[in-house]
Amino acid sequence: MTMKVFKPNLRLFQNSKYEQTQSENKNKYITQLNTFLHSSCRSSYTVEATLSLTLLIFACVVLMTPMLILNHQRNALVILEENSRMVAQEKYIEYYKRKDGTLKLDKDMVSSFETTLSALALGHQIEQPGMAHIDMLKDSEVTDKNIKYVADYDALLPFSVFGLNSIEQQVVSSRRAWIGADGNRWMEDNGNTGIKDDITVYVSTKESDVYHTTMDCTYITHEIHKASGAEMKTLRTKFGGVFSPCASCRPNTRMPVVYYTSGARSYHSTPTCKTLSSYIQPFKKSEAEAMGKHGCIRCG
Repeated sequence: MTMKVFKPNLRLFQNSKYEQTQSENKNKYITQLNTFLHSSCRSSYTVEATLSLTLLIFACVVLMTPMLILNHQRNALVILEENSRMVAQEKYIEYYKRKDGTLKLDKDMVSSFETTLSALALGHQIEQPGMAHIDMLKDSEVTDKNIKYVADYDALLPFSVFGLNSIEQQVVSSRRAWIGADGNRWMEDNGNTGIKDDITVYVSTKESDVYHTTMDCTYITHEIHKASGAEMKTLRTKFGGVFSPCASCRPNTRMPVVYYTSGARSYHSTPTCKTLSSYIQPFKKSEAEAMGKHGCIRCG
């Protein structure tokens, strides 16, 4: 009996091992590819989230900046108005102190001192984060007739825009120098409101210290000029502006004659237009005297 010797098929074994190695390499490659793709997606999500958050914050800052500037203006205006009201009341008392001889200081000296002192104090009071270079001495003015506070400052921007780091801003508060009840009522009429001689007088609302007892007084600064409608195109107002047609009487440049005053901004088709003489206001004589007016040397 002949014995058969078993001989393994080496080629088959080698092929099987090669296929196994190829399969392992393929699985390894697929695993690495999946790992790379997932890590790339996660990185992409992170970048997009970061960019979106940055844009959101930037948009919020841009939208909030104008509101912060307006809030600074509002807070500054509240302080200026409150101080203007207080100074106006003090001027009301100062007026009668001068009238009865108690206060004898020079008006210009007092006004200059009050303007400088109050402007410097208010400059520190209105200062807020985001405001720089506050200047209240340039245009502020405290006189015996008017109180005007003007605050010029720079509103700082959170970031530079085309090289611009701030925006110029201005806050203005203006009041008459005395307000409230009828002037000097407790000194002149002794509490008696039935004053028989309290006649009606006429006062120019422009700079004038005189009252008139009649509108026909020739000393009332109300000189009416005439010109053709075509000439109004070239004429200029007292302040260098262009004359415009009155909205009430509605003149036009084709009219042969129109009427205007040197201190006004409009021209009129008739000298009796109600707006032409609107700056002459009627007051009671006691009211005019309380405002510091005195009688006209011709009519009053």
